[in-house]
Amino acid sequence: MSGRDPGLQPERTLLSWQRTVIVLVAVALLYVRDPFQDGGDGAPGALLRVAVALLPVGAAAVAAVHVRRRWRATGHGAHGDASGRAPAPLARGWVRVLVSAVTAVLAVVVAVSALAG
Repeated sequence: MSGRDPGLQPERTLLSWQRTVIVLVAVALLYVRDPFQDGGDGAPGALLRVAVALLPVGAAAVAAVHVRRRWRATGHGAHGDASGRAPAPLARGWVRVLVSAVTAVLAVVVAVSALAG
């Protein structure tokens, strides 16, 4: 059996980030879809939901672009940026904080809107 393939872990990390982006967009779309169920008539409420949903969709787009650029800059995760050292995390800290913060804000907004009716 051959040695460990150094390309597998970075590839799994990239796939994980892609799933995270897809889930952020899917949850935002589900949040927007709710007022249109059962003949919802609240256009102002629907516009507010669309405005709120733009936050996670925007964060997902930023994360996707950032991770893809880092993936390419590090030779598909094989080395650190231009140094040739061991690979750094695929996403910088600010992207992880952004995605976490947007997810928390969306969770609070969904909870408040569910309680408000």
